[in-house]
Amino acid sequence: MATTSDPAVDRNSAPEPPEKGQLPLTGSQSERLETVGRLTSGVAHDFANLLTLISGYSELLLDRIGDGHALRQHLEEISNAASRGARLTSQLLGFSRGQTTDPQPLDLNALVTESLRLLGPVIGEHMNIETSLAGGSRIFADRGQVEQVLMNLILNARDAMPKGGSIRVETFTGEWEEEEAQHHNVQSGPKVLLSVSDTGHGMDEQTLARAFDPFFTTKENGKGTGLGLHTVATIVRQYGGDVWARSVPYEGTTFTICFPRVAHINATAGAAGKLLAAGSGGETVLVVEDEDAVRRLIAQILRLRGYRVLEAANAEEALGIFARETELDLVLTDMVMPGRSGRELGDIVHQMRPETRVIFMSGYADEVLLRTGALRPGMSFLQKPLRAAVLAAKVREALDSPVLPFNRQ
Repeated sequence: MATTSDPAVDRNSAPEPPEKGQLPLTGSQSERLETVGRLTSGVAHDFANLLTLISGYSELLLDRIGDGHALRQHLEEISNAASRGARLTSQLLGFSRGQTTDPQPLDLNALVTESLRLLGPVIGEHMNIETSLAGGSRIFADRGQVEQVLMNLILNARDAMPKGGSIRVETFTGEWEEEEAQHHNVQSGPKVLLSVSDTGHGMDEQTLARAFDPFFTTKENGKGTGLGLHTVATIVRQYGGDVWARSVPYEGTTFTICFPRVAHINATAGAAGKLLAAGSGGETVLVVEDEDAVRRLIAQILRLRGYRVLEAANAEEALGIFARETELDLVLTDMVMPGRSGRELGDIVHQMRPETRVIFMSGYADEVLLRTGALRPGMSFLQKPLRAAVLAAKVREALDSPVLPFNRQ
């Protein structure tokens, strides 16, 4: 393989690829993971509301102040922190409940830089962190899953050096010929390599051979699940990549990952324009949300876009407003509320006024809602935490689109 900087790989010590498919859980392990999943999913709903408030109000303030304002950098840091918190929440849900992934073009170098910044306090000051990032490191994958891969490898490196040491994170780009690709059971072509090295205690050949096995760990009882490296391998291989390791006892370990490389990254809709840049048609929107602070924030965002906004704290209040209002263009409702659910409210709205659009929102994972039947394919859905620009764009999209009778799908 010709690379800009090719990491050394010892083929003789590379571990056998772990088997694909579901993890072979025992009864107690399965029950423990299910308990963690239920706890994570429940906490995520409230945490998503808190992040929505932090993100939403910081975006509103950013729209009100100029680029040269003394507080702008502080507000941008708050907004970025809320975004990272949202991705971590999504990552936890994805591991514990099988959340749907969202593959997209990613700048791997930018992701590495941001993740290291976030993980800095966790890694500790006794660690020396070095990076060497090659240009053009673009891949196609789910951002949260790649962050999870990087986090697992870096935290493993930290744990291998309890008295301190060095962690080096590098990216490389190059072209794999057929022979190299077959060795790693991937397709030939342009690749991006990501390596994480440490100067820790290393592994012997027997330990290295089992490194990617599910539930295999060298940590003390209760200190590790043994799922970290198996999860890394599972994620990487689902995107057409591979992972291997080189390790020498008392000299350290290097984990290397390859991803298929993509040619370019398209600009995302989320970065296009400020919140107040585009006008609206002045339609009437009913916001139904039992969390008062979140409801007020959503209403304020939409009013700033020129909509006429009505508010309800639950489905019963919403139905009262619905009965009085002769013109109601859209209902934006939380899925989980005391009394009638948002799904029940949506059914009633479509039965009484099929022309009224409905958007559902929730802090629970969309995969969980789909699995329970609360959400069906084709229904308009917003995942909390909400970003102001995404909320405004979704409302505009729904109002400009034909009405879909989701209750009959």
